Amino acid sequence: MLKKTLVGSLVFLLYTPLSAYDLRSNMLQLGAELAEVQKAFIASDQKGVEVSIKRFAEHSQALLGDRDNFSAMLPPDKKHKANEAVMSAQIINHNVEIILNAIENKHNQSGIVRREEAQRAYTYIEHACFRCHNIVRDEYK
Repeated sequence: MLKKTLVGSLVFLLYTPLSAYDLRSNMLQLGAELAEVQKAFIASDQKGVEVSIKRFAEHSQALLGDRDNFSAMLPPDKKHKANEAVMSAQIINHNVEIILNAIENKHNQSGIVRREEAQRAYTYIEHACFRCHNIVRDEYK
């Protein structure tokens, strides 16, 4: 029984592109990192938000910021949608800057305004993430 399972798994692995695993694992990692940012927001932990958003930004840029790299991970029928990932990376970077500026109080704003701007920026980051998830998983025509 174990031998059949092992052989079946190996055959499955041979016919599934490795890039699909890489893309999925990277997206799961980004999802976990974004969840850390959310937890820090909920706990009002500014240092936690700063550390986790910087880590998330670095990894999202590495995955989404390079059109050719991202395109290589997509199925052949979706390679033309790699520009969406680059656009999402730009949206994420812009909103990460808004969050970091709010933490550092670069614009000398009240705490309430900074918090609301940072939270709004976080929701824009979530939306940018969903854009890429939709490219990968949806089959709408």
